[in-house]
Amino acid sequence: MNKQLIYPVFFSLSLILALHLLMVNSLAPHLVGKQIFSWLIGLGLFFVAQQINLKQLVKYKLHILIIISILLLIPILQKSETRGSRRWIHMAHVQIQPSEIVRPWLTLIVSQTQQYTYLILPLLIIFIQPDLGGVISTLSILIPFVLYDSKLKKIAIIGTVLLLIFSPLVWHFGLHSYQKDRITFFLHPQKDPQGKGYNLIQSKIAIGSGGFFGKGYKKGSQGQLLFLPEKHTDFIFAAMSEELGLIAVLILFFAYYILLSSLIKKYYSKSISNQNVFSLSLAFQIWFQIFVNIGMNLGLLPVTGTPLPFMSVGGSSVMSLFFALGLVFST
Repeated sequence: MNKQLIYPVFFSLSLILALHLLMVNSLAPHLVGKQIFSWLIGLGLFFVAQQINLKQLVKYKLHILIIISILLLIPILQKSETRGSRRWIHMAHVQIQPSEIVRPWLTLIVSQTQQYTYLILPLLIIFIQPDLGGVISTLSILIPFVLYDSKLKKIAIIGTVLLLIFSPLVWHFGLHSYQKDRITFFLHPQKDPQGKGYNLIQSKIAIGSGGFFGKGYKKGSQGQLLFLPEKHTDFIFAAMSEELGLIAVLILFFAYYILLSSLIKKYYSKSISNQNVFSLSLAFQIWFQIFVNIGMNLGLLPVTGTPLPFMSVGGSSVMSLFFALGLVFST
């Protein structure tokens, strides 16, 4: 069953890679080599992860948790801010986002132990960075457990109710000013069309102007003329929609469907095991990131900096996802 499911996974990744390289070459051609290198490293990590015995590895869960916490603390201790947050480890010309790297390991610990408290310390550190998108993406690990664990479901419901009740306090004391702005101008981008509402407005213009076949490769006005900010990272979906149109979007959705359905089939293959639970949790994480990223590109969700899996430029996310996929098909 493992080998049968690996083939559709790699077919889906091949489709995404083709779209990814097309768009990177169009929007940021100087990064093509870097992205190919990231994918090759990721592929290597996939085959390394395949050799890992999850049952043996989870015995070192406390050691793993300590290493995870140290990695997440390094950006805070470096005190090097990028757009108001300290979420990157800077080493020479290389930047690493530890919140992406540690997510497969946290998923491994939670899926193997069913102990959700292991997430508390990492989530707190990610929140302090601050990286609200990283917090939400990491919480998506728990989605399958909320569905099947009645106790956790009750906790999630109570937590949601309390969040709603105390939302005014969270707004005034829990969010940074730039996070408040993202929510405010998500709801009313026209209040500051040349400033804080600019990203969402330009993204929607790019998507709406693409039509079925797009404006043509390297002919998108929003992306090529630099009207669309972060065109090769957060808003690569909008740039692709403008240049390649709805047909490219449908190909991307088809590739994601194959990838996610393969992970879900892995969950239901043979007897349910902790490794299968890991597969389902990873499927929900990838789906959640797709949902959030495309939602913010369409102006339906606030901008959170959540990457589009395997599409947004960034080595940390690609390598982390490849490693996680390797764990799904590990021995």
